[in-house]
Amino acid sequence: MPKTSPIFTDPFVPVVKIPLNMPDGSRASRSAIIVDPNGQNYEAGVVSEGYNLVSNEVVQDVALQVLNHAGVSYEDGGMIFDGKRYRQRWVIESLSIEARVGDLIRLTVDVFNSYDGSSLFGLAFNAQRLICLNGMMLDFLLGSFRFRHFGQNDFQRETEEAAASILALGTKLGPMAARIGHMTQTQINRESIQSTFKALKLPAGLQAEVFMAVEEDSLWGLYNAFTGVLTKTNTHRADGINRQVGRFLLAGRN
Repeated sequence: MPKTSPIFTDPFVPVVKIPLNMPDGSRASRSAIIVDPNGQNYEAGVVSEGYNLVSNEVVQDVALQVLNHAGVSYEDGGMIFDGKRYRQRWVIESLSIEARVGDLIRLTVDVFNSYDGSSLFGLAFNAQRLICLNGMMLDFLLGSFRFRHFGQNDFQRETEEAAASILALGTKLGPMAARIGHMTQTQINRESIQSTFKALKLPAGLQAEVFMAVEEDSLWGLYNAFTGVLTKTNTHRADGINRQVGRFLLAGRN
C-alpha cells in the first residue's frame, strides 16, 4: 500500500472492507478499508470487525433525500475527499442573512463521512459568504446531526429528524446575524491582528497569507481574510482551522 494518500478526484470510487489475518493464518478482529481496490488500492484505515462501512455514494444519496424531505432549494457548494474523509456541501438558498447591505451569507448543509473510523456519517450546518464564496465553519454555532443507526429499522426516523434539524436552522439566523453584525462594527489594527495570530497559535506561513489578504480594518475583514485563504486551501485540515478561527472571533475575544 502507498504510504501517502493519492489524489482522489472522484469520491465515489469503490470501497471494500477486507478482514485481516493473523501471522498464523487465523482471522483477526480487525479489517482494512481499501479505497479503489482496482486502481489506487489505497488503505484508508484499519477498523474493528463491527465497523459499519457506508460508501460516500450512499452518504450523498441519503443527504439528498434529507434535503428533499426538508423541502428546501439547494445548490452544490463543493466537496473534499482525501481517501479517508469526505465532505460535500450544499448551499441553502432560503436560509440567509446580510452582514451588511449587499453582503449576503447563506447557510450550508455539509454531509460528512469517513473510511478510517474518525467520524460517524452525519450532517454539519455551516455558512458561505456569497460575494466571494468563502466557507465559514460554524457548526459549533449552528449545530450538526449524526446518523447513529444507519441501515437499521429506525433509520427513517433519523432521516425525518435530520430534515427537521435543517428546517430549525431558521431560528438560529438572528443570533448569528447579531454576532456577525458585531464583527463588522469592531475595529482592529496591526497589534490586534498579531494578538489574534498569537492566541490561535497559527503557522507562520498562514499568518502571512492572512495578513496580506486583510482588506478592511474590522474584525469582519480579518475573519474574511482567514476564510478566504482557508477556503482556497480546500482540505479537511483547513476546515478545522476555519472552525477554530470562527470559534475565537465570533466569541468576541478581541
